Amino acid sequence: MKITKIQSHVLQYDLPEELGYSQQYYARRTAHLVEVSTDEGITGWGECFGPGPIAVANKGIVEGVIAPMIHGMNPMDRDVIWHKVYNLMRDHGQKGMPMQALSGVDIALWDIAGKVMDQPVYNLLGGAQ
Repeated sequence: MKITKIQSHVLQYDLPEELGYSQQYYARRTAHLVEVSTDEGITGWGECFGPGPIAVANKGIVEGVIAPMIHGMNPMDRDVIWHKVYNLMRDHGQKGMPMQALSGVDIALWDIAGKVMDQPVYNLLGGAQ
């Protein structure tokens, strides 16, 4: 099995009133979903943290930086993929947007593994707690 495509989907909608927390306010709700497709027709989905315009920046990292690094790799090699991407990006930031983008891809790879093994991801991670 090989990774054939990685796409980001930034979903947004305007809030009826601003949502605020201690740092800033948001006028729209945003979610960033990552879709990883394989040559066997199995698709995995993950979510990147990053509200507002950060989601758009993370989209650029997922599609412009991470996707070319892992295209053609076996999605079941989650640990190899995670370390490859982390090691190639770590000089550009070991937290924040690079890690947010990698987390969405990693979650999508776990989703693929669960589908391949016909198991919920929590079983792959050690079982229900």
